[in-house]
Amino acid sequence: MTIKRVMFGNPPFQVLVHHLVRDDDFLNDARCILDLDEEVFLRLAAQLATVDAFLDYSRLEALVNETLGDEARRIASIIHKLSEILHPTDMDASDAMLVLEKSIEDNVNKLSDEEKQTLIERIRKLVAEPVGIAKQFKAQQLVEAIGSELDDFRLICDIRPIFDRSREQIEGAFPLATLRLEYTKPDGESAVTEMRITEKQIKNFGEEIENASLKFKMIKKLLANKNISVPKTKSTLGGGIS
Repeated sequence: MTIKRVMFGNPPFQVLVHHLVRDDDFLNDARCILDLDEEVFLRLAAQLATVDAFLDYSRLEALVNETLGDEARRIASIIHKLSEILHPTDMDASDAMLVLEKSIEDNVNKLSDEEKQTLIERIRKLVAEPVGIAKQFKAQQLVEAIGSELDDFRLICDIRPIFDRSREQIEGAFPLATLRLEYTKPDGESAVTEMRITEKQIKNFGEEIENASLKFKMIKKLLANKNISVPKTKSTLGGGIS
């Protein structure tokens, strides 16, 4: 299900869902959800309903594995992909689910009315209602809402020669460093910035990175001592102390 990645900008939720339910990947995922045995579905839904902790993908897959075994990875992936659609919106997940429900009823022609209702109910129980999934995506939204996101950085070191006036001989040379930042803007657009930095600044960067790493460790230790959960997001290496 790649519809969210291929659409430009930040389309209204109704438009996003309208395109989503017409996508072949969505129909394939829908069939997988519908093929779940009713007893297995109810057991999985019950498990998801009892989890209050942050459910990142690895924890979600482990939980689904307890019920489904060999099918776990596929179903966990579907739940996570649908969660990316239903939870990171400006509306409540229950309201988002109503929009998805209407779009399925109006636009999915390859399923019978009975199959549509079963699919809607299962998505509601497996994706929209679980508290652990909602908490995880709320945490991720908060991380992504703060400024641009750094995707990659490089320190490029080079040697610049100094030629004589005739440019026939090298009279000297000096090292030069460039910091290259690749990042994603809040609107989703990719950007690159390059800047010259000094040897002293490189030394300072190293010290600041060590300090930041220590601060992260101490903050996570404090939260653990206060029994405050730390969800796995792009902002940290993982919950707890690392």
